[in-house]
Amino acid sequence: MTRHLIRIGVIALLMCAGVAAAAPVAGPPRDVRIAVGTPVEQALAWGAAEGPHGARSVRVRVPAADPEAIRIALPADGNGTYRVAWSALAVDGRPTAGTRMVVVGSRAPVAPAVAPRGEDGVGAWGVVARLLLLAGVLGTLGMTCTRRVVLGAAWRSGGIAPPADADADGRRARTATHATRPVRVWWRTWWGLKAAWGAGLVLALVAQVGALGIDWGEVGTLLTDTRWGIAWIVLGVLSLATDLIAVAVRRGESMLCPQSIRAVALALPGAVAVVVLAASGHAGTGIDAGLGIAFDALHAWATAVWLGGLVMLAVLALPLLRALGDEDRVRMGAAVVVRFSGLAVAAVVVLVVTGVYRALAELPSLSALWTTRYGVALLVKLGIFAVMLGFAAWNRAALHPRLERHALGIASGGPQALRSLAASVWAEVLLAVAVTIAVAVLVSIPPPL
Repeated sequence: MTRHLIRIGVIALLMCAGVAAAAPVAGPPRDVRIAVGTPVEQALAWGAAEGPHGARSVRVRVPAADPEAIRIALPADGNGTYRVAWSALAVDGRPTAGTRMVVVGSRAPVAPAVAPRGEDGVGAWGVVARLLLLAGVLGTLGMTCTRRVVLGAAWRSGGIAPPADADADGRRARTATHATRPVRVWWRTWWGLKAAWGAGLVLALVAQVGALGIDWGEVGTLLTDTRWGIAWIVLGVLSLATDLIAVAVRRGESMLCPQSIRAVALALPGAVAVVVLAASGHAGTGIDAGLGIAFDALHAWATAVWLGGLVMLAVLALPLLRALGDEDRVRMGAAVVVRFSGLAVAAVVVLVVTGVYRALAELPSLSALWTTRYGVALLVKLGIFAVMLGFAAWNRAALHPRLERHALGIASGGPQALRSLAASVWAEVLLAVAVTIAVAVLVSIPPPL
């Protein structure tokens, strides 16, 4: 009996302690902490709190010692349910917004609803803006690099031919005579992608202003006091620099393959823009920000080489080859395919290594791949990428050897292989569009915590 009495006494004491811990506080806390999960920009942080008896507070801050949280002051308004709303811009460029209720003492009375002034996420227009920006930056960069490294190198070599062949100079001359129209189409495509870069910047600013719910008088603060805004200005300057360089390069261009200095000058702004995009995104906010930015930039450069190279093949190399005679077509085509195949393999290796690293850095667990929006978007991207890898592997294992053997006079089948290559390239271009859309959606979704 004594033991039972002791047990009942201990349980009673524990219950009393629990009741004391859950007892209502005498008054409302000074502020409420909103955990965002990623560093927040102080410049555009907004918050409002409504008390149950009509008091209101709009004081908000982002503590330097707690940058992943917003502190919103609560008015001293007695017991009841307080309502809080916030809007802010994360350092990685994503708008965040939401509401919360805070109960002090008793649930009644309840404060009127408070709406955040902005939206949670970039919205559809923000995704479109990112798509245009990625297509413009990566497309112009990849087209420029592969025109010099792939097509230019193949043209300078005179194509692949048997050892006894002495017509390399003749093939170069004949190829150059047919280059005028394909080069013009290349430039039109390049300028189209460059226009997408500019349109993406304009639309990104409009979408960001709308998502944050700010007026145009605060745009100066957005552009000068946030990482996203500074990156936007730098990308705009790089875009203008690319325009000026392109005009200068086009005026002095007299060859199928631009000179090295011209190609480097034309590609440099895009290569720097890739780093700016990486630094202003989620890769630049973690504890290993330097490594994250480096891997993200390498991933984007490899993507530019592969996808931009496909566009170059579609609008410049293939039309140029179709204008040549049968033997010139196969020998020059073999040289193009051999060089692009080697470059694509290197790009794929970089994409796989950097992609695995970034996935491990962003996903807290393997199950997040199919249980979170970010993971599902990543799976869609990987699925499209796998199909592209299938086409690339077929080109490498089947078409590449057939073209090279025909060019060396070992076997036939080169013309048929070139026709198959053209179909494969256009299929990969369409898949490249799909994977770019997937990436634009992916970067608009916050990684899971």
